[in-house]
Amino acid sequence: MNDNLQFTRLPFSVKTAFYVVAFLVLFVFSIIEAKGLLIPFTYSVLISFILYPMCRFFEKKGLPRMLSILICFLIVVAGLFGLFYFFSTQVVSIVREFEDFRGKLLNLVHQGIEQYNKIVPNSKLDDESLLSQSKKWFSSSGGSFLFGTLNQTSNFFSGLIILPIYVFLLLLYRTGIRKVMLRFVEQEYQLSFSHLLQDIQQVGQKYIGGLIIIIFIIGLLDSIALWIIGVDSPFFFGFLAGCLAVIPYIGTGIGALLPALYALMNHSPAMALYVLIAFWAVQFLEGNFLTPKIIGGEVSLNPLAAILSLVAGGFVWGLSGMILFIPLAAIMKIVCQNYKELEPIAGLMGDEITEGSEITTGNNEPKLPFWKKLFK
Repeated sequence: MNDNLQFTRLPFSVKTAFYVVAFLVLFVFSIIEAKGLLIPFTYSVLISFILYPMCRFFEKKGLPRMLSILICFLIVVAGLFGLFYFFSTQVVSIVREFEDFRGKLLNLVHQGIEQYNKIVPNSKLDDESLLSQSKKWFSSSGGSFLFGTLNQTSNFFSGLIILPIYVFLLLLYRTGIRKVMLRFVEQEYQLSFSHLLQDIQQVGQKYIGGLIIIIFIIGLLDSIALWIIGVDSPFFFGFLAGCLAVIPYIGTGIGALLPALYALMNHSPAMALYVLIAFWAVQFLEGNFLTPKIIGGEVSLNPLAAILSLVAGGFVWGLSGMILFIPLAAIMKIVCQNYKELEPIAGLMGDEITEGSEITTGNNEPKLPFWKKLFK
């Protein structure tokens, strides 16, 4: 922590509180309205954190900065093209099976209704009516899914055009950007602020880099598990689950549900159960061993802070917010650690709240519950 960084204390008043609340409301409204600009720019900042060490490596070899950045871009594009080529055939085969998959799921609904009517004879469900509603839901959901997919794809490619430009310019002008940002603080605090900027860069790099490693490990373990169980397209479902792991708690559940449902439709309920057990084991390994070792407690958030960041991100920026607000919250935690007045916020976001001891009184005796004091 840098003790040199501190805020100017303001006297509390109703007017001050009103200004603070008004600023927060205006800030939230602004980032919602400007999400078309802020989302790709935030992605580009985090990506530049990852590419920065690679650029530095080529620059130390004597290459110009611009050429180093272009080489990094070529390496990334080659890797993405290889992944796209590897998974494209599996995606096409799964899309072709959608109609057959829908029919099997409707048949499963029909069997479930029959079993329910046998178990509860006094409560007869209308089989034809429910099946008709299910068919309408599948038709509408399939159309909306297709429209949503096309919409998301168009947004992705429009963002894909501007995002590399942001990344390129951030890496190219990083030295000048740093110098200009130092001018926002007074001379006596510039060294501490420079250390803070370096900490933010290292935190973003460590978090995103560690997350990429975890995605690869989860995808590989899930793929091997699905291959052993006998599920079709194991590497597609495995690495899809790994990519969805960037959304804490919700993403892992969706990543396990998709192959389990696929196994239920094409194989048996027992195989679907095996898939859920295997994915739970991988998730247990990731949460208790991989993430603490790879990312570390200094950067990671406690479950409460992660869920709050997840919900806030979804409210503000949708799916992108659910992905971006986790690393942004980790960066915010490091910023709070560098300001003495904000240290409690960093403690609330970290592992400190999970390691708290019993509250003690002034004489170091455990604080008794209220009902025990009455009968003492």
